[in-house]
Amino acid sequence: MKINKKSLLGVAAVALSMTLWGCVKEKGVFEDGGSSGIVQLVLPARTSSTAIARAVTTVFEALDVVTLPVKVQLTGAQGATEELKLTLKINDGSVEKYNLAWQSKYEALPTRLYAVDTYDVIIPKGAKEAILNIKIYPPRFTAIDFTKSYALGVQIQSATGGKISGNYAEGVYAVSIKNKYDGIYEVTGTYQDYVNAAFTGIYPQTANLVTLTGNTSEINYTTFNNGSSPHSYYFNAGGSNSYFGNWSPIFTFDNATNKVTGVANYYGQGTNSSGRYGEIDNTANNYYDPATKTIHVTYYLVQPSGRRGKFTEIYTFKKTR
Repeated sequence: MKINKKSLLGVAAVALSMTLWGCVKEKGVFEDGGSSGIVQLVLPARTSSTAIARAVTTVFEALDVVTLPVKVQLTGAQGATEELKLTLKINDGSVEKYNLAWQSKYEALPTRLYAVDTYDVIIPKGAKEAILNIKIYPPRFTAIDFTKSYALGVQIQSATGGKISGNYAEGVYAVSIKNKYDGIYEVTGTYQDYVNAAFTGIYPQTANLVTLTGNTSEINYTTFNNGSSPHSYYFNAGGSNSYFGNWSPIFTFDNATNKVTGVANYYGQGTNSSGRYGEIDNTANNYYDPATKTIHVTYYLVQPSGRRGKFTEIYTFKKTR
């Protein structure tokens, strides 16, 4: 049988290309600019047109201490051929860079709110990842801190092996602290007005419990006015809707017992122009049930003349904010 030389060369070329494709496929499981052996932070994918990758957002419960894990990765299908030591650092400039790139308004997390035992991490021989652990202390957050949008900028400073990524050497980690009661709730119950019996509550309605501190949450009402009046409790004023001025409750919890221990007024406890304040009904069973994620609470709206009305409510968790 006569073999065509051109056919033989064509088969050889196809075989060679398949072999090379297999090698590239193995090396390209994780790549930065088409190269393996890159040391990088594990971040959302970005393009060359963006200055920095999208932030990694983590929501923490307001415990005594929580840990933010920052993952570092060696690209390529195989693990490290030898132990790699990497040194990272906090870079507030990365947060500023991120704000410019993504039109965000993050502030660098103050140093009093976190700690790092060491900025050195090790990728063991044969492995591909290491983790820098950043400790965050929710009890140190003040009421003002809970209103801020905080983030940490992290950057790979040096590595004993591999090549530091040009695209993923720095990243931003947004940190949000919420207490365990935070969320969107359906509110059911009753309102009894002691001044005008025609005034009654409108239920069910939707409200957000918004973290103020580790054990206090303010109520943001969202059912009326498209949520544009979060600190106004609307009620049925005998045929039309109205609301109480200078009145919106804040709940205080005992995190150890899950009891609701206090109800205050967002506008001040008697210091507002209406002289209104909140008062919990200590004869009722006021508590948070973690199994059903419901809050059972009875409280009073009080004004200079005395108790204006009584709220008996159940807040049922629907979803996170």
